Amino acid sequence: MKDYLCEKCAKRFGNKHSLLLHIKTVHKGCKDLKCDKCEEKFGNKSHLLFHLKTVHEGCKDLAFKVFKNYLCDNCEKELRNKRNFLYHITAVHEGRKDYACNKCEKKFGKKQHLLDHQKSVHEGNKDYSCDKCEKKFWNRNYFYKHQKIVHESCKDFACDKCGKKFGYKSHLLVHQKTVHEGYACDKCEKKFGKKSSLNIHKKTVHEN
Repeated sequence: MKDYLCEKCAKRFGNKHSLLLHIKTVHKGCKDLKCDKCEEKFGNKSHLLFHLKTVHEGCKDLAFKVFKNYLCDNCEKELRNKRNFLYHITAVHEGRKDYACNKCEKKFGKKQHLLDHQKSVHEGNKDYSCDKCEKKFWNRNYFYKHQKIVHESCKDFACDKCGKKFGYKSHLLVHQKTVHEGYACDKCEKKFGKKSSLNIHKKTVHEN
């Protein structure tokens, strides 16, 4: 059971140590461990070891033995195979984006994400059409998610403070920021996720 919740991104962890490590490396960007063979820095010892094995020793098979079951000890995400695990470490935790779109400035950590971007944004292809509404999608996963959330009313993301459920994680995060955290107006107690939104509210509603 994962009882430790990150208040910044709603990700849950099985123990306090994993939560604190996640906050330190992901949200604070701390990278205290430096590779003695190059200038790369890491926030997690296992990621440093992975880097040493794969980059400087060229021993990918041995490196993967350190990560049994492909479980990232930085965020506890489980990956299905070696390739996805390697992508997850480099793109998510090291922030590497090696695939650049030749039509715009956008970069991606995975080649497939670049191809999806080019197909949907620059070519305008949307191959997946919902038979329940007029909406079309370029990505099969987004298409399935749309059907599940919009037409089947599935809401898998629950707020741990009030129990309200959401279909999208992003909607949960907005709810938590605006309702339970956020910036409150001192004249009507309405809350906003961004300070700029609060200032606009004050000027338009409370100032003549």
